[in-house]
This record gives sequence, structure tokens and C-alpha cells, in this order.
Amino acid sequence: MLKYLKYLWYIILLGFFVAVIIYYNKSSDIATNQSVQYLRNNVEFEGYVTGFEQSNNHAFGVIHLKLTKSNTKEFNKVIKGGIYPYRIKGDIAELYCTVSVDRKKGDIVKLISEEQIVYYNPQNSKEEGSIFIITDPYNINFVKEHTVFK
Repeated sequence: MLKYLKYLWYIILLGFFVAVIIYYNKSSDIATNQSVQYLRNNVEFEGYVTGFEQSNNHAFGVIHLKLTKSNTKEFNKVIKGGIYPYRIKGDIAELYCTVSVDRKKGDIVKLISEEQIVYYNPQNSKEEGSIFIITDPYNINFVKEHTVFK
């Protein structure tokens, strides 16, 4: 009898872990879908890198840009529980995303929000990055500390 209780305990534990994984995946899918919906706002811009800061959190950082093209003069929308991965005011913009070790001042950056993609040096490179709503508190604080938009 005791032998069967031991197996029952393992089955209960396994069931608990499966339930946690399913719950995590569902909540992750919901967050991803919500991020995609927020970024379907037809924002497009292009500019050159004037500077950047990189955090210690998986190369997340802030890229400062001087815009050469933009379909909007200002973008500073606020959402509950996160921030947009870009901000625009006049001919200045910032991008909040992964900052590659290869990034340097003068690089050309093109963002197309509908595609959730950033193109780096699109005239002579196929390098791309993805954008998403920033929800990690560490990354949000990093943006607040390193933004030029105070």
C-alpha cells in the first residue's frame, strides 16, 4: 500500500508541473498577442545612430537616433504595465531593444511597427531585430534612466 502512495505522490507532482507549464504558455501567448496589437499603429521611421546605452540584461538597451524619415512627428503613447519600444519627438527618436555589440554611431536604423521589425543598415545588410512592448521592470527602469526625453 505504501508503495502505491509513493507513486501517487509522483503523479500529483508531475500533474502540478504540467499545469504550471500550460498556464505559463497561455499567459505568454496572451502577452505576445497584446504586444502585436499595440504595435499595429503604422509607425515607421529611419535615422542614424547618434548614441546608445546597453544594460546588463541580455543586451537590452536604448538606441538614440537622428531621424531622416518619419511618418509621424511625435509618438509618446502610454500603456498600462509596459512601454512602447520607441519614442519620437521631432527629428529625435529612441529605440528600446537589443543593442548588438556590432552597433556603432552612424549606423542606419529603419523601424516598421506593423512588422515588429527593426532593420539595421538596410542599404547593405540583412541584419534585423524584433521589437515588442517592454514589460520587464528592470528594462523599464533602464529606459527611464537613459532616455533623452525627460
